[in-house]
Amino acid sequence: MLRSEERLVPDPAPGQVLVRNRASGVNFVDALIRRGQVPPTLMPALPFVPGVEGAGVIEAVGSGVGLATGQSVMWFGPLGAGGYSELSLLDSVRVVPLSGTIDPITAAAVPVNYMTAYHMLFNLGGLQADDWVLVHAAAGGVGTAVLQLARRAGFRTIASVSTGKLEYALKAGALHAIDYRNEDVAARVREISNGGVKLSLNPIGGTTIQQDVSCLAPLGQVVNFGFLSGLPEGTLATTLAANFTRSIGIRVSDIYTYFASHPTAFHSDFQHIAALLAEGQIQPRVHASLPREEAARAHRLLESGQVMGKLVLRH
Repeated sequence: MLRSEERLVPDPAPGQVLVRNRASGVNFVDALIRRGQVPPTLMPALPFVPGVEGAGVIEAVGSGVGLATGQSVMWFGPLGAGGYSELSLLDSVRVVPLSGTIDPITAAAVPVNYMTAYHMLFNLGGLQADDWVLVHAAAGGVGTAVLQLARRAGFRTIASVSTGKLEYALKAGALHAIDYRNEDVAARVREISNGGVKLSLNPIGGTTIQQDVSCLAPLGQVVNFGFLSGLPEGTLATTLAANFTRSIGIRVSDIYTYFASHPTAFHSDFQHIAALLAEGQIQPRVHASLPREEAARAHRLLESGQVMGKLVLRH
């Protein structure tokens, strides 16, 4: 259940900034927390304000911060950052300046999706120009970001989407789009890529991990970054033994591991994403922007599976 409440305005400590949010992104983790479906170790204490990303204006700064009050910024915060609220208190390393030509609704659609996509493609992917990438849920927020960033880098992408989203995926940058409901995904991927892809980016889980293994070229890898259809099925030992001579890899990726373990590198990548946004090199697709008061409707829309691009709450 989503409801509103009043809280005291915090003062920034050294190294922190207080941001007045103008817009905030809506993510599946928000809905999972609302439903109590995250692992117990990650479940925050209630009451809890959702929202891990946003865009707005700096209201106040702590000491030792190279940002100024009144500056437009976008941010990517931890669970508990409270993006759905008017104000968010953040470590300054999680905040980047925003070009004055970028509106907050567009900016709020960037941090989680593009950082997740960038990390998997460039920090984990080990790709070279013209390598093939399979992108599941390619019409979603992360999928759209992957397609744009991959096209810019010269990677060739195959989008796996439902029937009504094929055209969207092609316009977003996919070279080929597969209707996973009516086509044999593995067979089509092997046919298109002439033998297999170097990277599959998979937020689905379930039976699709095993399917993706059969789509890989030698030395390829599957990166699983979500479980929209449940936990991966199958026996890992059997899968690895059967594919030993192809030297394939299966790994999981949670952007918060990078967020927590390498804050300086994370911040550098975030600054790079901000620069690409300012230069028009990336164009986030906002499916809809809803008033903050309609956060519950935004969650229902996200869970419907009909969203193409990103949902944003405007403040």
